[in-house]
Amino acid sequence: MKLGLTYDWDCTPEEFWALYYDPEFAVRLHLECLGSTSAEVLSQVGDLSSGLVRTLRYGQRPPMPGPVRKIFGEEVTTTEVSTYDPAASTTTFTMTPGTMADKTHIDGTIAFARQDGRTVETFSLEARVKIFGVGPVVERFIEAQARTMQEKSVHFMRRELGT
Repeated sequence: MKLGLTYDWDCTPEEFWALYYDPEFAVRLHLECLGSTSAEVLSQVGDLSSGLVRTLRYGQRPPMPGPVRKIFGEEVTTTEVSTYDPAASTTTFTMTPGTMADKTHIDGTIAFARQDGRTVETFSLEARVKIFGVGPVVERFIEAQARTMQEKSVHFMRRELGT
């Protein structure tokens, strides 16, 4: 499953990244906007000028279809590792669920570019689930959940940025 979304922003990429990588904001985003039951920045090494790596862990109780809930349980704890490359204005990330991590691979990118005087974000996500009989169901759930979370995140961040 592949998901690609684009957004226009009324801020510079640098303003976006400064907010995105603010550890306090990351926790607030999850707890106040995304409905996470827990959120913690486990580590953040580097800085926005030379690049950084952040490890974030959060728990969620999303409305899962029965087969997905049976496999993953009521609450899904995810560890997200993001690597920021300032030269490319891009973050790559992997998301690892606490359950079935060996059968579930989720990764993606967030990239910014200036186009015709506008700041444009390209968000992409790919999920591959190798669980016999339900892999496609889980992938469709991941896509729907990612789309919903991304839309909520964009709205919350725009409000924080005053755009």
